[in-house]
Amino acid sequence: MAGAASAQTSVPFALDWKFEGPSAAYFAAIDNGHFAAEGLDVTIEAGSGSRETIPKIATGAFNIGFGDINSLITFLDANPGAPVTAVMMIYDKPPFAIVGRHSQGVSEPKDLEGRILGAPPPDGAWAQFPAFAAANGLDVDAITVEPVGFPTR
Repeated sequence: MAGAASAQTSVPFALDWKFEGPSAAYFAAIDNGHFAAEGLDVTIEAGSGSRETIPKIATGAFNIGFGDINSLITFLDANPGAPVTAVMMIYDKPPFAIVGRHSQGVSEPKDLEGRILGAPPPDGAWAQFPAFAAANGLDVDAITVEPVGFPTR
């Protein structure tokens, strides 16, 4: 006869975004019993951007989560001493991109001037645009930015 099941530690896990391919490993670990084998009852909640996920962890609403390192740096700069830290890098080279169409005359960063860009305000990648613009000598006043939802981006 098997012994009594040991108590599981509840671990709420906050994602930076919806349930998509990059989060598959976390769900596979749940489905395959890896977390349970370590005494963890992990529940995963979809997010709406790293800039909203990180405060959830800092306030203790979630024990752990997945978020963009640049958003964490920005958060810690605005909240010195906040009880949140990065312990592992998943994307050491983030897949951020600004996409334009050659047929519309966009083939290099300078071509963004005089154009309209759509970006979701809470997006960690978008938060890096000022550094991108400075590194490429862009006149940000010559670029119109319209807020769009994540699905549109």
